[in-house]
Amino acid sequence: MTTLRAGISGSGALARAAVQRVRTHAFCDVVAAHEPDPAARAAFQRDTGIGFVTADFPALLATGIDFVILAGPCSARLEQVALAADQGVHCLLHAPMAPDPAVAAAMVAACERAQVKLGVAVQGQEDPVFEQLRAMVAADWLGGPACVQALWAENPLLDAPPGPGDSCAAEYPAADPLLAIGAHHVHLATWLLGRPVVRVTAQGTRGLRPLPAESTAATVLFRGNVLGTFTASHLAAARAFAIHGTDGGLRLHGDRLWLRGRSEFHGDVFDYPRPGEELALPAGELRARSLARAIQHELHGRFARWIDDVDDFPCPGEQALEDQRVLDAIARAVASGAAEVP
Repeated sequence: MTTLRAGISGSGALARAAVQRVRTHAFCDVVAAHEPDPAARAAFQRDTGIGFVTADFPALLATGIDFVILAGPCSARLEQVALAADQGVHCLLHAPMAPDPAVAAAMVAACERAQVKLGVAVQGQEDPVFEQLRAMVAADWLGGPACVQALWAENPLLDAPPGPGDSCAAEYPAADPLLAIGAHHVHLATWLLGRPVVRVTAQGTRGLRPLPAESTAATVLFRGNVLGTFTASHLAAARAFAIHGTDGGLRLHGDRLWLRGRSEFHGDVFDYPRPGEELALPAGELRARSLARAIQHELHGRFARWIDDVDDFPCPGEQALEDQRVLDAIARAVASGAAEVP
């Protein structure tokens, strides 16, 4: 396939990381960028070396790019996606997809009308380890799935809480922080299990610090009576993800992957050789083993191959919309105190 030309909107950490990742392969190249803020625009151009950086989003589209990476504020994305779709430009969004399902649905509809592709880059889906874990779950390696446990906590807002006019406070409604920082885990769970969510309950906390919300915990019922718990917080620093089944489980926490399953499994990244026994693999060892496959799983390059119809994509717009409805149901459950349906 040819190297596709990509543009990027945004200049924050997500955008900078995207440029670095794209430069690890030849499937696509970021050739232009959009950033409205003059100081941020100048710094981004200096640090990335991208030749064309503009304050005007239509000017970005006019450069002849094949697809645009939207790594800026969620509040601007509906207009950006509509403009891009009208120009025949495919759209790759960084999670979270949108502030609410109505915006997400409108973006999906705009791309469907224009017959362009819409995808969402989800943290974890670029990891060959997660791709192998998905194959193991699909092969009934851990038996019938019984429960999912997910925790995502980041605490930089403890030191610098958003003020009334700050974008963080305006961007995320009641679902914050699950929408703001924990959306990845909802996407990962539906992708790994291959099951939709049918009902949610949730609680949230606020008041300790001047944040829109501090912590959110949701109980999610997947089809087939698989129970999931999702917790996200601005008051701590921790990440963990686990799926447990009738005959085993898998758990990622800190720098270690823990496994126990019903049968042998030989994969592209690691082997599980002894059924029924616990196996713990250090993250450093997994990174070394998956390095050779990382380029094929890098999401911007994979999106480019999806455009060329030579690969699939783990989170297309339609699936991301379904996950967005789950996040919205969690927000409604926090507010109502009752069970909600996505």
